[in-house]
Amino acid sequence: MSSIKLISLLLLVAVLAVDSSSILKNTNRKFSSYWATKYQAFFDIIDVDEDGIVTEEEHVGLTTKRAQKVLPSWRAMAVNGIFSNAFRVFWSNKYTNYKTNITLEEFLQESEIDIPISTEKVAEISSNMFGTFDIDCNGKLTIDEYSKFLFIFRNTAKIQPIFDAIDQNANGLLDAEEFVSAWDLYWYHQKFSTTDIILGSRD
Repeated sequence: MSSIKLISLLLLVAVLAVDSSSILKNTNRKFSSYWATKYQAFFDIIDVDEDGIVTEEEHVGLTTKRAQKVLPSWRAMAVNGIFSNAFRVFWSNKYTNYKTNITLEEFLQESEIDIPISTEKVAEISSNMFGTFDIDCNGKLTIDEYSKFLFIFRNTAKIQPIFDAIDQNANGLLDAEEFVSAWDLYWYHQKFSTTDIILGSRD
């Protein structure tokens, strides 16, 4: 089975396994079912104890601890900074009354609000993430470097097919453009993309 077919199958299974309409019932939200499924997948990655609530410790502390297992200390602290900032900007803010324990429903509600963040800032977040895992600083991610990225997102799927899905020019390396494009498609586009497996899979 080709990498693209495998990735498409993994994503289809994920979509079928989650009844996103039940998450969104009785609301006027704009989320497509597919987009909500992607957000639930991320929520489930961060919800380590699987209690339906993401805490700041899970979002920042436990992610940092995973990073410390595969990255030099200063790079692990960069992960800490990225996730700390993301938690305060996108999760714990005035729209959630600065809560530090967030349910999926609250995460989806808050994610549909137009948070005042520039497109430049969004690009900066993904670029910083790329740079953190570009360990040899050559502007490319090898499959070994990318495997460290997937580790912090608790990936349990085979790495090569995921890597191949992001490696759009099939040269065996991920450049910043490929990574940032896949990251942005995952978070900010409602339709399916073959690169939506960028964070790996818990299946």
